[in-house]
Amino acid sequence: MSMDEKVDLDPERKQEILDLEQKLGNNNLFEFLGVSNGASAEDVRTAFRELSRKFHPDRYFGKQLGSFKVRLDKIFKKLVEANQTLTDDVRRAAYLEANPFVRAAIRNAGAAQAPPIAAAPKTEDEKQHDEERRARLARHPYLLKTNKLQEFVSRAKDAIAKKEFSQAFTHLNQASQADPNNVEVKNLLAEVRKQNDIQRSEGSFKHGVEALARGDDNLALQAFKSAANGGHVLGAFKAASMLDAANGDPREIKTLAQKAVDGEPKNVEYRLLLARSLEAAGMKAMAKKHFEEAARLEPDNPEVKKHVKKRWPF
Repeated sequence: MSMDEKVDLDPERKQEILDLEQKLGNNNLFEFLGVSNGASAEDVRTAFRELSRKFHPDRYFGKQLGSFKVRLDKIFKKLVEANQTLTDDVRRAAYLEANPFVRAAIRNAGAAQAPPIAAAPKTEDEKQHDEERRARLARHPYLLKTNKLQEFVSRAKDAIAKKEFSQAFTHLNQASQADPNNVEVKNLLAEVRKQNDIQRSEGSFKHGVEALARGDDNLALQAFKSAANGGHVLGAFKAASMLDAANGDPREIKTLAQKAVDGEPKNVEYRLLLARSLEAAGMKAMAKKHFEEAARLEPDNPEVKKHVKKRWPF
C-alpha cells in the first residue's frame, strides 16, 4: 500500500498527495485547485500559491520519496496547467467552451448564490461580437486539441461497443498523442489491450479446435499455444496436454500447465497435469505440493489416489 511505503513524508502529507492524485483525471480545474466553480483569477492564483508551497517538487529536494516523486511531479504539472488556464482570459474562455459540464457547474453555483435575473435582449452588435468570439475560440490551440481528443475518444468508444478493438486501439493511440497524460485514455488503452488479447486468443483457440478436427496436430498445437499466450486457460491446457502426450519438453509443459492452473486453480485435471510435468522436470517438492492440493480438491480422483500412495523421499 502506498501509505505504508517508507519515504521522507509524514502520513498527513502522503494522504494529501494520494487524494490529489485521485483527482488528476478530474477535468474541472476549479475543483482540482479546491476553489469554487467560476472563481476569479485572483482566487485561482491564491489557491495555486498555497498548493505550490505544499506540492512543489523542489520543496522535497534530497528526500527519499519513492513512488511519491512521480505523484508530486504529475500533481504539480496539473496545478501549473490549472493556474495558467484559469488566470488567462483567452485560455479560460477556450477551456470553458470545451467543457460544458464545467460551465453548467458554474451556472449552478451562481444560481445558488443569487436569484435569476432576466437578461436583456442582445443587440445586433452584441450578437455579431459573440459570433466573432466563438469563431476565435474555435481556432484556439487549446480548444482544437480538446476537440481532437474528444473526437478520437468518441470513435474509440464506438469501436469498443462494436468489439472492433484494433480500430479502438488506433483511435486511442491518436488520442494519446493529443494528450499523453489523459487518465481516461490510459484506462481505455489498458482495457482495449486486454479485450483485444482475449478476442485474439479466442480466435486462436477456435483455429486449434478446427485443426485438431482435421487431424493437423502441429497446426492445432501452435494455435493452442498462441491462445495460451493471450491468456486462454483451456488453450493452455490443450497445448500442455498435447505436448505431454507426445513426450514433449517437461519445462514447456510445466509453463503451459501453470497458466491453466493460474486461470482455474480449482480444476483438478489442470493441477494434476502441472504436478506430472513438475515431477518429470525433477521438481519433486513442487510436484508433491500440487498433488496434495489435487487430493484436497478431489480425494476420490483415481490419479490423485495413485499419487497419494507414493512415498516421497523428502
